[in-house]
Amino acid sequence: MKRILSITALVVFLVLLAVLAGGAWHLYTKQPQRSGNLSLTGLQAPVTVRYDERGVPHIEAANEPDLYRSLGYVHAQDRLFQMEMARRLARGELAEVLGPKLLDIDRLFRTLGIRAHADEAARKMDSNSPAYRAVLAYLDGVNQYQATHPAPIEFDILGIAKRPFTPQDTLSVAGYLAYSFASAFRTEPVRRRPWTKRARSRRCRAPTGPA
Repeated sequence: MKRILSITALVVFLVLLAVLAGGAWHLYTKQPQRSGNLSLTGLQAPVTVRYDERGVPHIEAANEPDLYRSLGYVHAQDRLFQMEMARRLARGELAEVLGPKLLDIDRLFRTLGIRAHADEAARKMDSNSPAYRAVLAYLDGVNQYQATHPAPIEFDILGIAKRPFTPQDTLSVAGYLAYSFASAFRTEPVRRRPWTKRARSRRCRAPTGPA
């Protein structure tokens, strides 16, 4: 009996060890690569990406298409989940993955027309313009990363399927950022002004009490 219990405990321990090792390996495969060599389709010349002590990437490329393509790749490996949430927010698609409580947010951004304007602007872009070519190169880098790497753990938890980023997504996020900046111009001064007044009153108040 004692031997059976020992064998059972050993089996359970080995199973737990295998699960932990598998989980650790699963998380490791999702980490950004900060050293070594990578192959990126579409590059015209070698590109160097160096991360400083704060984790900020510095990209050196021989031409603009290579620069934007590499930027998209690096951006995706460091911020893919944030990028996914930003485009879903801008296009009114958050409730699809975060639940019905976000329907009011989706309704707001669809009412603002950011999605519709972005789609229309993307259709009108000049395919020969430097801006359009830069956007396509950047998105190619983003989508190459998505196609060749596991999704971030947040995608697994929320059940988000990977899908390519498009010029419509890029313009939608730009519209959302413009909206948020404009909103900040209205709200930030209101938030800061009372604090400024109180600070000044404290500095200018004459001392009271015995001399």
